[in-house]
Amino acid sequence: MVWFSVSHLKIKTAQFVLSEAGIESHTIDKTDSAHAGLFGEIELYVPEDQENRARSILLEEEIISK
Repeated sequence: MVWFSVSHLKIKTAQFVLSEAGIESHTIDKTDSAHAGLFGEIELYVPEDQENRARSILLEEEIISK
């Protein structure tokens, strides 16, 4: 897991940026659909060998912070 968020928009933006850099990603949505996404988070995953590069890209693009 590279990052998690409660925002679908932020996760989709991160996936787009990573895709543009040639890094495949997938998500696991752990939000509670019965409560309109108020509980839980969406986890963003990349291949283990791409994790450091993905984090660097997301930091550089200011999608995530330190």
